[in-house]
Amino acid sequence: MRVLFVGHGPAHVPWIVPLAWACRLAGHEVRVAVRPQCVPSVTRAGLVAVPVGDEAAAGAAAGRRLGLGPGRLKAAAESVAVLDADLSEALVEKMIAVADTLTDDLVDFARFWRPDIVVHDTAAAAGLVAAAAVGVPAVGHTWGVSLGVHCENEAELRPSYARLFERFGADPVVGPSVWIDPCPPGLRPPHGVRRADMRYVPFAGPAALPTWLRADRPADRPLVCVTGGVTTTALDEVRDHVVRSLLALDTEVVLALTPEQAAATGHLPDGVRMVVDFPLDVLLAHCDALVHHGGVGSGLIAVTHGLPQLLLPRNAFQEHWSHLVRASGAGTALPADAGASAVGTAVQDLLARPSYRERSKELRAETARMPAPDRLVGFLEECVRVGGTEIPTPEETAGR
Repeated sequence: MRVLFVGHGPAHVPWIVPLAWACRLAGHEVRVAVRPQCVPSVTRAGLVAVPVGDEAAAGAAAGRRLGLGPGRLKAAAESVAVLDADLSEALVEKMIAVADTLTDDLVDFARFWRPDIVVHDTAAAAGLVAAAAVGVPAVGHTWGVSLGVHCENEAELRPSYARLFERFGADPVVGPSVWIDPCPPGLRPPHGVRRADMRYVPFAGPAALPTWLRADRPADRPLVCVTGGVTTTALDEVRDHVVRSLLALDTEVVLALTPEQAAATGHLPDGVRMVVDFPLDVLLAHCDALVHHGGVGSGLIAVTHGLPQLLLPRNAFQEHWSHLVRASGAGTALPADAGASAVGTAVQDLLARPSYRERSKELRAETARMPAPDRLVGFLEECVRVGGTEIPTPEETAGR
């Protein structure tokens, strides 16, 4: 079986790596089509990248400013928060605009390579076009949030979406979709698309384990990780006072930084370590709590280790995830510009109150019960066999 994965931006590539490797280890041929800027992320994972599109054109489309500042959520209930309708609409149109810069190259490659199935990031609408152009099933793959391009019925068919397909003589993909979703149900808001659960397996590249992570730590000094993610500068402005607030609690602090962030970091006080370009999954296995910007990847890695988390969101996406984590009981959130005393109090509460860790561990157990990526390979194989996606998912099969 030939499986064509279609990625979105750099922060999204790690989400598709586990399933791509599961397909490869099952003996299938795998190619990963991405924008040129994402090629190093794919090849570093040991997979074959297919550059598609002109980076300048794709970057211009992706760079549209949409006003993602805080306050763009519409809270329907305590456990549900969605982006407001106008912003959601603008985001989908932005995804379609990016796809429009990629489809020529992607369809050309699909017609050359003839994949049996396309697995596309739900933000990468170009994957739907490529699948339609060669007449194969398309399966979405979320990036931890319930957002992407899809068309469940004719009433939802938007002109910009239809135009993506027209120049290739293909009919728009309309009808019930299925999305592979690594987000545990306990953190997943309701959504109209059918899901195929898949256990979240973090991927962030190789690392050498440093000596200090191979030694026992004092049981009375919690280790707290602070990160603003690897593709943002979300916490750069407030990181210093966040660190000071944590040191006042007699904790150890480790900063997880990008090389660019590290280069701009001055002298570190006693009790603070820094790791650069280091897999967060490996680091959090040794930590007691996570303070971060509200990134879905950072948050789900904390969940896989059963860690409580404090979120300091700076935009609507991060605010959305923060709301879900807070509503789940696995963490709490503050405005990004919260003062040092507020941050310190929140982290102290995270470490002292058992309910945060208990709920985090419940979410970890929920994640562990989800089908591993290799189980989803069988699902993809069956989609190819029947020529569509309206078949039982692994958990639906197990429940029969």
